[in-house]
Amino acid sequence: MLLVYEQPLNEKIRNYLRIETVAAQVDAHSLFGHPGAELAFFRSLFELIELMERADLRTDILKDLERHLGQIAFWRQSENVDQTQLERLESQFKGLQQRLHGQARPGQLLKSDRFLGAVRQRMNIPGGYGNFDLPQLHFWQAKPAEEKTQEASQWRQELSPMVDSIRLLLTMLRETARWCDKMAMNGCYQESCEQGLELLRVQVKQEYGVYPTISAHRHRFTIHLINYETGKADTRNLPLRLSLSMEPK
Repeated sequence: MLLVYEQPLNEKIRNYLRIETVAAQVDAHSLFGHPGAELAFFRSLFELIELMERADLRTDILKDLERHLGQIAFWRQSENVDQTQLERLESQFKGLQQRLHGQARPGQLLKSDRFLGAVRQRMNIPGGYGNFDLPQLHFWQAKPAEEKTQEASQWRQELSPMVDSIRLLLTMLRETARWCDKMAMNGCYQESCEQGLELLRVQVKQEYGVYPTISAHRHRFTIHLINYETGKADTRNLPLRLSLSMEPK
């Protein structure tokens, strides 16, 4: 089994990856299909709201959407390109642009929601979500599953313009980079790049019993393979695969 590890090379991509991870947790718990799912849902929802409160996040997303639209216009000039696929991508990017421009401040309605505000405040206190602390949460948890799921969907929808944009941008970043085979000699691999990096992805077989620790900046990175059982550097010569997503020129 191949495991994929990702290393962001700038703060913007780091924020994108964190939001993608937490948004996936929100989605996973939003059906409330297991005991404790309600609390897990609210924890991840509040974490997602906090991540989205960065002042420059919306600006970064809009710039990236506009850049991709420019790239699509450039690709249209090529003869050997799937025009139907380009039209589909262009429609996606333009639709996300319109949704973001039409939303004054992402998450503002959620922050002003009285119920969510009370739950968020008490969840900052360890164990502060018992029914004696949050009787309104106890009442909400007793609602029918369909009603809770519908409310959760409405809350998620408020954040979806930014979440959907980030998911598409990360998909484009990953899929426009190629995988290449490398060898970590004595458990270590180094490489330099003239063009700046935005995202480094590493594939390692789980059966080797190692995971990578990555030291990197825009033009250089070092990968050390660490033995999971011992927590120490693994000195074997092991194959790995790399995918390098470059900064836009």
